[in-house]
Amino acid sequence: MTRIVLVEPQHPGNIGAVARIMANFGIDDLALVNGCEITGEGFARSKSGRPILEKLQRFETMQEALADCDIVIGTSGIKPEGDKRWFRAPQNVKKINKLIDSREKPALVFGRENYGLYKDELALCETTITIPASPDYPVLNLSHAVGIVLYEMNREVKVKEPKRRKTVSQEEFERLVDRIMEMLEDSSYPKRKLARSKTTLRRLISRGNPDEGEYENLMGIFKAIKVGKR
Repeated sequence: MTRIVLVEPQHPGNIGAVARIMANFGIDDLALVNGCEITGEGFARSKSGRPILEKLQRFETMQEALADCDIVIGTSGIKPEGDKRWFRAPQNVKKINKLIDSREKPALVFGRENYGLYKDELALCETTITIPASPDYPVLNLSHAVGIVLYEMNREVKVKEPKRRKTVSQEEFERLVDRIMEMLEDSSYPKRKLARSKTTLRRLISRGNPDEGEYENLMGIFKAIKVGKR
């Protein structure tokens, strides 16, 4: 089941409108990372999405909101311009179904109305998507952006395979990345390259989409290598 994650939303009405559009597409897992309190305006705009607001989950960090998800897709209205914008290299929203194919619990992360997601928050996303819009004003209203992404997800009828392997959770994913990074930090690998290498590593592992058996095998391999170096 898809989780919609709103990072520090500023307007209760926007949260209510997001809940309403989620109800249109049969999605009811809404998570907020901090953000404003939901007032009467939020409930009024939610319409049939009111039950979604009533059971939404609040978290203090993105990591907590994403812990049980198996892929994290961020959204960005800003296109990359050279290496300095490397963390913002979004794919067209039309590729959303390819990105979440075979995933059991994808998370779609939407940023603040006035800015979007910060660089460190985008770094927590395995990939990012963007909605093509006018370069003069590429930032969409929050609920509109959610609606377009969910529409793209529902454009194609997805056929479920008889048996679907159980993919690793976000928490297990982070544990694998941390174990590899610990080995790098203990090696002669240049310290200045660690941050970028970690983001590259996260994306490579995500594309591989390891299942739980592969995860345990990889953790065992890297543990053995670490022990062997002592």
